[in-house]
Amino acid sequence: MKNIFKSWSLIAITGLLVFTTSCDNDFEETNTDPNNPTEITEDLQLGYIERTLVNEVHNYFLAGEAASDWTQHISKTQYNDADRYYPRLGSINNFWTVLYGSVIADAVEMERLAAEADNQAVQGTALVLQAMAYQYLTDNFGNIPMSEANKGNEGIYNPAYDTQEEVYKGIFTLLDEAIAHFESGAGSITASQDLIYGGDVSKWLKFATTVKFRAMMRISDTSLFDAAELQTLVNSGNLITSNDDEAFISLETIALPNANPFYDIVLTGRQGEWGMGKPLVDYMLAEGDPRLAVYANDVDGAYIGKPAGFLNPSTEGYGPGTISQIGDAYLAADAPLYFVSASQINLLLAEASVKNYINGDAATYFNAGVDASLVQNGLAPGSYSAPYTGYNSIAQQLWVSTFMQGYETWAEWKRSDIPADLPLAVDPQPGVNSIPTRFTYPNDEVSLNASNVDAAVADQGPDALTTKVWWDIN
Repeated sequence: MKNIFKSWSLIAITGLLVFTTSCDNDFEETNTDPNNPTEITEDLQLGYIERTLVNEVHNYFLAGEAASDWTQHISKTQYNDADRYYPRLGSINNFWTVLYGSVIADAVEMERLAAEADNQAVQGTALVLQAMAYQYLTDNFGNIPMSEANKGNEGIYNPAYDTQEEVYKGIFTLLDEAIAHFESGAGSITASQDLIYGGDVSKWLKFATTVKFRAMMRISDTSLFDAAELQTLVNSGNLITSNDDEAFISLETIALPNANPFYDIVLTGRQGEWGMGKPLVDYMLAEGDPRLAVYANDVDGAYIGKPAGFLNPSTEGYGPGTISQIGDAYLAADAPLYFVSASQINLLLAEASVKNYINGDAATYFNAGVDASLVQNGLAPGSYSAPYTGYNSIAQQLWVSTFMQGYETWAEWKRSDIPADLPLAVDPQPGVNSIPTRFTYPNDEVSLNASNVDAAVADQGPDALTTKVWWDIN
């Protein structure tokens, strides 16, 4: 009996030792929170940066109410201050803060981690995202901080503003570096972290090349423009001219922020506030353009747009339910949010050709651009033939085909002034005597970085909605 007791005691003690030793060996692993890693892989931030950028540039309070509204793609029947050129100042402030603080800053950190890991593919993605964020900022504000941006760790808390020309030079440098990284063939991107291309480096190369091509076209009326460089980009074969290569994110849930931002309008039952602009509807009706049935919902079988900028839309006969709402396909939770569409690039190629910047047949590019837009909207290529009469037709289709891509629509319209007959808001903000061409600087910048804001204003003109950005020559 004593032997049995001693045996069981030995087994128990041995087991306890094994248990405590095992606990000591696994302690750090067992008590580590997998959701708060102490070290991160170089591309762990990629999906967050992509989603943050795409959601901000499709924010319905600014890209929608301002950019898409001022180009008269859409119009509001209620809460329509932006129709009248009173954009939400908080949204402007947020646009600035998110792009600098959450997109550019995190992309710089991702670039650093990727460089340490010698992962050139991820370095390239970080550089492209930085370039895009800077372009959105400079296209919409003018002069902005770049060379001194996000350098608080170096003691720079009030960054100087670079001229828009210098910012564009910096953008091209970022994109050239990104292209070189992708062409090196070194490194890889984790598919699950990449919401745009699922880790396909060859498509990121096309993305970087295309963003540079589009940026070069944007400054085509300035001395910085280089037609030879444009032809080199075309010759590379790396432009996004097929719908299969388009850069977009489709967030397939109904929970924000993992859904199309405009889906929030549906969730809150406010579709009636958001309608179609009269100039776009009237143009598409006159042309018999089948995309209108995708862009808009009909009202008792008719498509009706609203003129911009009534003080009281309801008293003018344009209350909720009286005009065509934005089409269901564009308000769906999983509606794609575009960075680059094949339609826009083919039409820009048509413009470059008709202006003799590049080789190629302008009409062929033009038709390819229209077909790509049809496919993007679920229609068959060739189901509509837009009239082609040269540059005016190209610019008109750039306006039509960038529907719900507010900042691209606004930028293309500012650059071309086509359509040339977009009317001024009926009851505009006093002193705003033309359609806005930029955002005013954020209130936080005016308060906290006043001397540098003043220097930017002295260089480019009044901090007003109607001051033109550097490349807006027409």
